[in-house]
Amino acid sequence: MTPKKGLSRRTFVGSVGVAAGAATFGIRSSGAAPAQDRVRLGLIGAGSRGNQLLGAFLPRPEVEFVAVADVDDNHANETADRIAKDKGGDRPETMRDYRKMLDRDDLDAVVIATPDHWHAHPTIHACQAGKDVYVEKPLAHNVAEGRAMVKAARKYDRVVAVGTQQRSSENFRKAVASIREGKIGRVHWIQTWNFENISPFGMGVAPDSEAPPHVDYDAWLGPAPARPFNINRFHLLFRWFFDYAGGMMSDWGVHLNDIALWAIDQKGPTTVNTTGGIWCVKDDRDTPDTMQVVYEFPGDCVLTYSMRKGNGMPMNGHGYGILFCGTDGSLFIDRSGHEIIPDRMAEPYGIKLIKGEVPSRPITTQAEQFKAENDGLPDHIDNFLSCLKTRERPVCDVEVTHYSTNTTHLGNISYLLGRKLTWDAETETFPGDDEANRLLSRPYRTGYELPEV
Repeated sequence: MTPKKGLSRRTFVGSVGVAAGAATFGIRSSGAAPAQDRVRLGLIGAGSRGNQLLGAFLPRPEVEFVAVADVDDNHANETADRIAKDKGGDRPETMRDYRKMLDRDDLDAVVIATPDHWHAHPTIHACQAGKDVYVEKPLAHNVAEGRAMVKAARKYDRVVAVGTQQRSSENFRKAVASIREGKIGRVHWIQTWNFENISPFGMGVAPDSEAPPHVDYDAWLGPAPARPFNINRFHLLFRWFFDYAGGMMSDWGVHLNDIALWAIDQKGPTTVNTTGGIWCVKDDRDTPDTMQVVYEFPGDCVLTYSMRKGNGMPMNGHGYGILFCGTDGSLFIDRSGHEIIPDRMAEPYGIKLIKGEVPSRPITTQAEQFKAENDGLPDHIDNFLSCLKTRERPVCDVEVTHYSTNTTHLGNISYLLGRKLTWDAETETFPGDDEANRLLSRPYRTGYELPEV
């Protein structure tokens, strides 16, 4: 694929920015694309999420997967067979080591759907090899990795998109536009949450065992500490262990906090304070099942992220969502749609209260509602494929999502240290706090050090 001159920066931003009424992404159609228009991709990580993404990529006629990498041979082979069957072409090359595919001259970009602790290395290596990247959320295992990924994208002039697909949803774009246009006044209070009940057993307790022969377990561990194989720490369940991920805070919190930061146009908070613990679920996890994270932002705004795994009682009928509260009203949103509820006083109430009179009721008008068609993934994939040609930055550019992901790292660091922290979003440090700053990165196993950029 040869990059083509595309939209100007101004035109592109206008087409996908918060004020846009509809996305202007590529049009999907059936049939094969001309050879010169084909996009040749490699899949790194062929598990559950990797195959979900295939469901979004494969219907595009211009997309051709030429390689699949996974340390689990079964995953790689089953996925390669699926691609060959669905596309009707050659079976992609399979491999355990993703670096092999980066040597291919016919590879345009990679799609990374590995566990979180394996996001940074292939992203950086792909950029260094001149390949563009679509990497799943959360962007990185820690703050330092995220910054290195941003640096690699910029140094090697690569398109790096991240799978926080809600930014491509018309639902979320319209909601953010309404907030920025002042429809609910000055936003000063935001609540994000996700609740479910998996207590008391969760994933259960499993003994250590031998790794399956079809898995390169040492490579699966990669930069993480060496530990015996345990089925409860493997594949989908990796996300509940700090060695590999950040628990529900980074797994779902990044989606919610991403929209909050977008709406208030902030890179990060000034303070963070987390409480919580493993209080309800008696299984192997080491990430909390209950959390309350309070962030303070410039401009007098507070964001609270709440998570519980021991009780699924929804908030206002919703098991997850975002509630923005402004001086003139509120906006609630989840992936099904959003609603704007006006709310402001008709007049000052102090004098009437002093006189013993009843203040005028708040001014209210009919709530505005919007119903969503999907979570944004189809348009998100279209945007990425378009950017491969135009060389514009994607809707969820690596740097934008780095800031959103940082909020989840900060929440976890505050939890691990058990105290309130002060954050400088410009320097990406905790000023004068060596103990907290040490948790911005991690020790890497020999042979799996973070690539230099």
